Amino acid sequence: MIGLLIISHCEVGKEFLNAAELIVGRLEAADAISITQLTESKEMLTAISKKIKVLDRGQGVLILTDMFGGTPSNLSLSFLKEEMVEVLTGVNLPMVIAVAQDRDRLTLKELGEKAEQAGRRSIALAGNLLKSE
Repeated sequence: MIGLLIISHCEVGKEFLNAAELIVGRLEAADAISITQLTESKEMLTAISKKIKVLDRGQGVLILTDMFGGTPSNLSLSFLKEEMVEVLTGVNLPMVIAVAQDRDRLTLKELGEKAEQAGRRSIALAGNLLKSE
């Protein structure tokens, strides 16, 4: 099983995990790290490293962050390692659910790609959708 780590500003990642568990049930090898203004980069890097080790069950860890270019993303990119750690930005709930459902049968790369597709597919401007019907 591929580990799942959500790194976000404030408690966003934790709440995504809570919502995903409400929908798909308990998630093993999944955790979140929250970053605030009081968080020191050095201690966050240490915390991320420890979480990756705990969550890795031999198939790697997928890190989801809230936005590219933000501190969560920037810190996560230092752990990027082919077939071991992948980073995907722009986390949303459909992305988390896609990861939760397939992380025991896909490779890390495949899972990252599936999560990216699920995230993109779930974005819609409702007014435009309703106009086209």
